[in-house]
Amino acid sequence: MLEKINYKSAPKEVVNALVTLYHQGKYDDVLSRSSRLIKEYPHTFVLHNIIGAISFEKGHKEVAIKHFRQVIKLHPHHPHPYNNLGAALIDIGEYQEAKSNLKKAIELQPDYAEAYNNLGNAYKEMEEYNEAIQVYEKAIELNPQYYGAYNNLGVALGKNEQYKEAIEAYKKTLSLKPDFAEVYSNMGNALIDQGKLEEAIDSFKKALLIKPDYAEAYLTIGNLLRDQEKLKESIDSFNKALSIKPDYAEAYYNMGNALNDQGKLEESIVSFNKALSIKPDYAEAYLNMGNALNDQGKLEESIVSFNKALSIKPDYAESYWNLYGTSRNIKEAKKWIEQCLKIDPNHEVAKLTLSALKFYEGDKSEFRALAKSSVKDHPYMRSFNWAFSLPKLPLLHFHRWALFDQMIKISKKNRPFYEFGVWRGEAFKHLIKTFKKGYGFDTFEGLPEDWHNEKAGTYSSEGNIPNVAGGEFIVGKFEDTLPEFFATKRAMASIINFDADLYSSTICALNFSKPVIDEHTILIFDEFIINKNWEEDEFKALEEFCYNNHFKYEVLAISFFTKQAAVRLIGI
Repeated sequence: MLEKINYKSAPKEVVNALVTLYHQGKYDDVLSRSSRLIKEYPHTFVLHNIIGAISFEKGHKEVAIKHFRQVIKLHPHHPHPYNNLGAALIDIGEYQEAKSNLKKAIELQPDYAEAYNNLGNAYKEMEEYNEAIQVYEKAIELNPQYYGAYNNLGVALGKNEQYKEAIEAYKKTLSLKPDFAEVYSNMGNALIDQGKLEEAIDSFKKALLIKPDYAEAYLTIGNLLRDQEKLKESIDSFNKALSIKPDYAEAYYNMGNALNDQGKLEESIVSFNKALSIKPDYAEAYLNMGNALNDQGKLEESIVSFNKALSIKPDYAESYWNLYGTSRNIKEAKKWIEQCLKIDPNHEVAKLTLSALKFYEGDKSEFRALAKSSVKDHPYMRSFNWAFSLPKLPLLHFHRWALFDQMIKISKKNRPFYEFGVWRGEAFKHLIKTFKKGYGFDTFEGLPEDWHNEKAGTYSSEGNIPNVAGGEFIVGKFEDTLPEFFATKRAMASIINFDADLYSSTICALNFSKPVIDEHTILIFDEFIINKNWEEDEFKALEEFCYNNHFKYEVLAISFFTKQAAVRLIGI
């Protein structure tokens, strides 16, 4: 026997009571009552609308959509359910259907400003920014006090790279609603896009004055401070974000990056792991953790981390590029670079590097073609040209540890080593395992002057001096400490590792360390090639040192990935 359907609507007074409770925010009570009533009165469209609205608020989008569809079925000539359905469809990514419903709402009510605003949201999500801007402007024309539409207009203008206009839209929003924290955040993002970082930070701080628990604002401020190389303040900001939102994977990830910048590799790895414990599919965290592990010399763990990034994101070109930096030979290096280029054919440095690897194998055609192209003056090409012009192709390594180990193998192991520029001490710790005695020179306060895009103070270890058995550390600027140190006769050097980056620091170190260099001493330079102006840095210092002292040098090994070169002096 078929169940008899009740086509009657729920009593008006009952419905009105539910609507009142809804406007009072008593959603659980309203939902419970509505769910019971709708079984008895399944054709009461107001009940479907209420259940749909509350489900939407609670994030139950599919339930909301089901009930909004039923409202339209029961009341097809009313514009509001089409608008509600459109808004819910946007949230689940069904933009085309959302647009159709919103356009129907506007057809039924041409002055429906909210429907225009939601239609703008659909266009914005589909990255059709010009259309979104036009529709938001229509919503504002219909309702000049519609601050939400002004905010959305600002977002669309920003996405359309109309940053000045976006900021004007945000200012209009704030004139209508001064306590709108999200708008200050959005305006901050537009200022970032304009390169106005200080103004952007101020805007995010204003957002925090309104909404002190705005974790996302602290995250963005932290990233901006990191961009300005204010690493301690950056980390403080990430910690504030985490104090508000302890499961904020992005805050742990970005803090890991800042800790890495500080040279605190172990702490950065801990932070990346915390991000991954919250968000196991965080490919970027695996990638950057792999880099930190590589910097520690933990190559096998590094390779595992890069491969985990690829298992999550198989088209992650940078993971393949970084795997190239763990290679043991040219064949393996080519394999990773070819995979990188398969995913990203426009990965310029991968394309250039592949031509250099082929040159090493004897196939010079690709490199020669590039040398005649628009990239001929690229710093990679200039570096390759220098290497290929040498009397003999130097040994090619792909990570710093392989280059160090090869140089250790041919060095005088009964001598101490010297290092100029210690920073976090990873190289020092690696070398001390063989030589047992090492001298490290550093201010431990970072670069003494601006270098390329790095500001003075970058690579600071905040005055923390490594504690390494067998290591003796001389703290201060080279021009202050080296005259006194080398005034005493010192043991001849096995290896000297130059990691001071700057021409001025490197030439100073070379000049003062001359008494401990002979034909057996191996000089390793950490930033010798590849950088934009590499010819003006350590390379220039070595050339000048040799010219002034009538020396020549033989290049023993290089690494295009780590920018290193190892040389031995001739005629000393």
